[in-house]
Amino acid sequence: MKLNVDLSALHRAVAPLGNVVTDFSIKSLSEEWIDIGDHLKSGMILGKDIQLDDIDGSQGILNYNGHQIMLYIPDQGSFINQVIADGKQKSAKRVHVAECKKIIEMRERGRFNDRYDVISRMDGFFPVFGFEYHSQQNIKGEAELAVCRYCLALLNYKNYPKLSGENKEKLVNNFSYAAFFESYSSYFKSLPKSTVVLQSGSYTSDWPAISSKLRNELNYTCEQCGVNLTKHKKLLHTHHINGNKADNSRKNLRALCADCHKKQPHHGHLHVSNEDTLKINECRREQHKFDVFNYDDIVKYTDSALEGLVLKCQTSALPGPELGIVISDGGEFISMDLCWPRRKVAVLVNMATSHVLRKHGWNVFSAFDALSNFPEFQAKIR
Repeated sequence: MKLNVDLSALHRAVAPLGNVVTDFSIKSLSEEWIDIGDHLKSGMILGKDIQLDDIDGSQGILNYNGHQIMLYIPDQGSFINQVIADGKQKSAKRVHVAECKKIIEMRERGRFNDRYDVISRMDGFFPVFGFEYHSQQNIKGEAELAVCRYCLALLNYKNYPKLSGENKEKLVNNFSYAAFFESYSSYFKSLPKSTVVLQSGSYTSDWPAISSKLRNELNYTCEQCGVNLTKHKKLLHTHHINGNKADNSRKNLRALCADCHKKQPHHGHLHVSNEDTLKINECRREQHKFDVFNYDDIVKYTDSALEGLVLKCQTSALPGPELGIVISDGGEFISMDLCWPRRKVAVLVNMATSHVLRKHGWNVFSAFDALSNFPEFQAKIR
């Protein structure tokens, strides 16, 4: 299918540069970041469509072929009507997002009676079925199921184990799967389609020129954290404060680095890679944006996938980690998400460079390893 795209705004924006090349082709790379497989959205049966060993829980969060997934039991038995009416009541089955003790038990029992479906659906509603007790009639529908509390405790999500009973209940009732996927998206090569919003059609035709002009006027400096991204211009975005992309008035625009942009309200669709987060933190450190540092700043600036670990360190009164640290290995620069340089302890989201750091005498942990073996982890730091 041939697409007709109006590039007049682009031509106007670049015309002052002279010698503009107008004969070019565009190659789509979107499949690398939005394709998760439609089969995961409707659900696949564990033990039939996907084998238990195909699911990786080594980083705590459940994933299949590099994509984050959830496990749940669609068969709600004779409670089906109650569950469809209120999927968060006690008789309803829970949704698992991590390698919690229930999932470990499932692994030890083998197939766990093939009761679980594998799904990657972000709206909080899940296909369920069961039967009406008196009539024995089969019933199907969708229910807004609650997340497993064991999973939240394991990941220390929003400091869950330290919350009061009332606040735990509130967190579970208000839990957003889309927000959770946003927090842990750095671990994965691609995101569920439902968390990706393709917004280009809602911008005005002169948006590229407006965005470029604002960022240039501010010398490619983030208006929130103050980091200068002149050397990494693609990491500075222009944000619409009120969410209306047709309102390009100056009072409605803010130039934000990708990390600050991602953390704005209602921006669960915005995926920022761990590589880009590391690069922004390197720039922040070089520019002394971390001179005054406390745990509030660490939570604010670190990769959101590490929030549970950072909060655990804070409540355990551990010395605060440093961000943006880079070491050189034969001319190659290795970045760390969190580190305690004096103790040579590092935490990485992407463990691909862990062997290099260990070669230099560093103790390296993934976030999940640090949380699940916290006594050993904190002993290395104290």
